[in-house]
Amino acid sequence: MLNPYLEKNLYAQSVQPILIEFDLNKFAQTMGQIMGLRLPIIDKIPGFGFASLGPVTPEIIKVINGLPGVRIVHANLQARALQEPSGPADWWPTSQSRNMLEAELAFREGFTGEAVKVGVTDTGVDVGHPQLQGIEWYSTIDWPVREVFDEVGHGSHVASTIGGRLYNSPTGIMVEGVIRARLVSVKCLGRGIGTGFNSEIINAMATCYDKGCQIISMSLGGDEPQGGVEADPICRMVSTLTQRGVIVVVAAGNSGPEADTINSPGVSPDALTVAAIDKTGKVASFSSRGGSKYKGKPDVAAPGVLIYSGTSQTSSMAVQQPQAGYGYTAISGTSMATPHVAGLIALLKQKYPNMTTARFKEIMAAKGPVHNPATGFGVPRWSFFN
Repeated sequence: MLNPYLEKNLYAQSVQPILIEFDLNKFAQTMGQIMGLRLPIIDKIPGFGFASLGPVTPEIIKVINGLPGVRIVHANLQARALQEPSGPADWWPTSQSRNMLEAELAFREGFTGEAVKVGVTDTGVDVGHPQLQGIEWYSTIDWPVREVFDEVGHGSHVASTIGGRLYNSPTGIMVEGVIRARLVSVKCLGRGIGTGFNSEIINAMATCYDKGCQIISMSLGGDEPQGGVEADPICRMVSTLTQRGVIVVVAAGNSGPEADTINSPGVSPDALTVAAIDKTGKVASFSSRGGSKYKGKPDVAAPGVLIYSGTSQTSSMAVQQPQAGYGYTAISGTSMATPHVAGLIALLKQKYPNMTTARFKEIMAAKGPVHNPATGFGVPRWSFFN
């Protein structure tokens, strides 16, 4: 079948890139037929039944849709990193913001997350940054060229917030990630502005899974779910990973304060969707809200305003705030809130290996405040789960 969005927009362009979802049992056979058509294959993700093609005509899309073994043909849309412009220098260092989730309490009890692998699907990572040395890294951006370095800085900031080493920044401000876990960075957003195709994002999620990640942090988002939540390819991938035991933590988005502004993949019922709050616990004005359209979202909230942490030393972000010190910056967004929650879940996974997305939500519903469309069940804290 055609994704409802693609069906509606089939003739909107003379050619367009597509993302094909296969019956897993027929992947090889159907891919063989597609290869026989001599079409521009960009990505193959056989373990999850996806492949992407470069721009093809509506007529070719119809042919592919009719092949046995093809489940859904999606448009290969783009998503982006979610951050807000920096404000005044009232920064919130990660050495302090992590304590809103009681990370230090977990450390004192002997849980640091070191036994857990966390995947970061983002703009890549600066492996030479003093907070991030030793991180495992990959890239799924192969179109139009292969990209490796974090030229944006967003992914390095997210990784530093999750598991950056305890470090004294050039300004003398102490920074430290929520955990000391083994991080896997997979670059799927780039092109100088932090965008990536659905196929690249799904491939990054698959790479995290293949590398043994139990948690995936996704500080990214697109627009309305393509064809609805049930048909959207990234939402479908979130559901598949959740069924396989992975906890997927997703940014709510920065389109607030209006209601029903959370988009894909934050709207996925299987995602753990995170809103942003400031030092006082007040929801950020930019943080996307839930509402009548996607009830139950967001799930939780975490620090996401002027978070001061490391960033890529080769990015423009590294020098946009000279007063922050080279290789450091303070930025805002639900992108910054998401890694805080991913880090806390890694701590919980070390103590409770059988922790699942559903169990996490159950405990938050019991221990947190009454759900609201701005901050969900509130800030998750280590003590809630003891």
